[in-house]
Formats: sequence, C-alpha cells, structure tokens
Amino acid sequence: MTTMKKIVFLFMFLLVLVTKVDAQCYAINKVMYDHHQYTHKPGDPYSPTASGICSFLIPGLGQMISGETVRGLYFLGGYIGCLSISYTGGLLMLESVFEGMEGYDSQKTIDLGIILFYCGMAGMATVNILSIIDAIKVAKVNNMFFQDHRGSMYSLELKPHIEPISINNRLTVPVGLSLSVSF
Repeated sequence: MTTMKKIVFLFMFLLVLVTKVDAQCYAINKVMYDHHQYTHKPGDPYSPTASGICSFLIPGLGQMISGETVRGLYFLGGYIGCLSISYTGGLLMLESVFEGMEGYDSQKTIDLGIILFYCGMAGMATVNILSIIDAIKVAKVNNMFFQDHRGSMYSLELKPHIEPISINNRLTVPVGLSLSVSF
C-alpha cells in the first residue's frame, strides 16, 4: 500500500471514530424544528455563538462542534476547493510573466488566471458566509431537539398511597408508596 493510500485510509478511519451517532441528526431535526423559535435554556449542549465564530475562523468547524462532522467536512471541502481554484488562477497570472516560449499567448493566460482567481475568491467568501449561517442554525435546531427530549428521556415518579378500605366492618387506612418508572 502506498503512503498516500495509508494516509487516506487513516483519515477515513479517524473520521469514522470522531463521528457521533445520535438518536437524531440535523437532517431530521430541521424538519421538526424552526430555528427562528429557538430560545436559550441552561444546559443546552451547543452554543450558536461559538459555532458561528468557529465557522468564521475555519469554515465547517462550527458544524463539527455541533455534532454534524460530515456536514462540516462538506463546507471545509468546498472552501478548500475554492481556495485551490483561486491559487491556480494566481499561478496562471504569475506564469504569464514568462513570455519567452514560442506559441505562448500570455494575454489569454492572464485573462484565464484573473477569472479563476476572482471566481475562487468569490467562492471562498460565499462558502464562508454560508458556513457561518448554517453553523448557527445547526446549533439552534439540535439544541431544540435536546430541549424537547431532555425531560422525556426517563421518568421516575414516587406517589404516596392512602386508600381507606373496610375489612370485617372495620375501617382501616393502609398507607404506602407507589413507584412508577418509565423510559
């Protein structure tokens, strides 16, 4: 196995290890919850502000810290793809400086380089802005799921039991406790 294959295999293995498997994921939660109705409650596992700031610094990181690793990797991959397009455009513009080759059309190379450079930069900005907005939505919606299911995960109820009964024309009042457990 070549070194590159080993690195890719290791990366995929680590990706599988860090991906959390929750009962619910954002793809399902976003159908049931509207992020506009979110209100912060103590004990929320994800911070929308921290997710937005992390996605501003590294696109996709906010989704990753909100439990959506694969979604975050998509944003990060899109950003890296746009960065590589912009880098290629910059290299083409730099390459056009060397005009000494025969049959070399430097103006076409400059034009192509400029187009690629600015398209890559616009793509990077777009992916970054969309990543910030999405990270905030993911954190809010996933928090709403946990808010709804925090109390319904289990229930333990202890009730006093007092019931007067008549035995052989004598009234007695047995006292007790009933325990009710539900999952």
